[in-house]
Amino acid sequence: MAKVTQDFSDRIKAQKSLKFHYFLQLCVVALVLYSPEILNTNIEQEDRNMLHARTAQEAEHLEYFRRIDKRAIKEIFTRYRSSGPVGYTTSLILARILKVKERISSDRELSEKLAKIRIYREAIGISRHEISAHNIFNTLRQRLGPEGFLQIHQHLVFEAHKVGLLTPPIPDLPKMVRGRIIHIGDSTFLKAVASSKGEKDVHGNWLFTDENIAFGKPHHKHKYPVGHRAHALTTVSGVPIISRLAPANESDQSHILPLLQAAITRYPTLPIACVILDAGYDAEELHRDIFTELNLLPIIIRKPSMKWAPRLSDIGTPLCPFGYATRRRGIEYNHRRSKFACYHACLDDTQGLLFSCKYQTSKSRFAWMTYTYFKDDYRRQGPAVPGSRLYG
Repeated sequence: MAKVTQDFSDRIKAQKSLKFHYFLQLCVVALVLYSPEILNTNIEQEDRNMLHARTAQEAEHLEYFRRIDKRAIKEIFTRYRSSGPVGYTTSLILARILKVKERISSDRELSEKLAKIRIYREAIGISRHEISAHNIFNTLRQRLGPEGFLQIHQHLVFEAHKVGLLTPPIPDLPKMVRGRIIHIGDSTFLKAVASSKGEKDVHGNWLFTDENIAFGKPHHKHKYPVGHRAHALTTVSGVPIISRLAPANESDQSHILPLLQAAITRYPTLPIACVILDAGYDAEELHRDIFTELNLLPIIIRKPSMKWAPRLSDIGTPLCPFGYATRRRGIEYNHRRSKFACYHACLDDTQGLLFSCKYQTSKSRFAWMTYTYFKDDYRRQGPAVPGSRLYG
């Protein structure tokens, strides 16, 4: 009897242990099945809580994308065949803008950051479950093509002009450029990843797998700079207008005129006044051609080595018959000349004149006057020279 009782007790314990084992397995399965839902619920709850605690920088970021005219972008997309998944078109373009704005290097990195950073998803108007794979952006580029992106960019530039972003208020601007667009031209080196074929052409240039790249000028950041140069025009407020890519060994001077001509052709209604360039563009031909052929004022920084012509002072103004430097009275752009006057400079000289000057007794405060003409030397006597109000 005692043995039967013992066996019965052991069987009950075994059944209880088996039931506990099954119950534990059931709990593990339930935990595995419901963990993602619980995690997503917690994440969504966290996102909702963070909506009420945005920083000023986040709010500014969202406002930037909110102001973009998405309807116009969608309208442009309707002119092309499918450019991606249904409903994704506008968000894909906004993602491209985000990539440039946040300096994201690749499409893969863009997709990864969209998955991790909530404020990025909010900016382009997608949820966590609507993040595009990185290859979708390549499909977008192929189907939309350069012409499609160009139309979108043109629309954004015209919209920026409507709200005054291309003509920011700058104090003390000369009247002739006030309220008009000021361009800035420059170039930057883009390092390329390409292998050399290990041979040179008949001119001694290295051959690369990409025919559009070349060695550029040595730089402290790049000992052997191989790649492209991106030549671009932006407005003085930083809005990009147009750009072009070229091998790194091509001169900046050879690309500025095509850039300006393309900008005028692409935006014929924009009131462009002048272009600001650094000393790398300081050449007589550019000073002349930008003004005479494109009707723009070339504000080009002069090279330190520039020498003034004879009969000019050390600041580039003409000398009066007695050798005193004159001062600029004004620039007559219609007549393409600059006006100068001596303003009785000799009266301030304690030594006085050896010979009399008929303008010493003149009642006019300008006294002796003279002109310089652009055509004689656009670089030294052109529409925007050092010392002029427009140049300074």
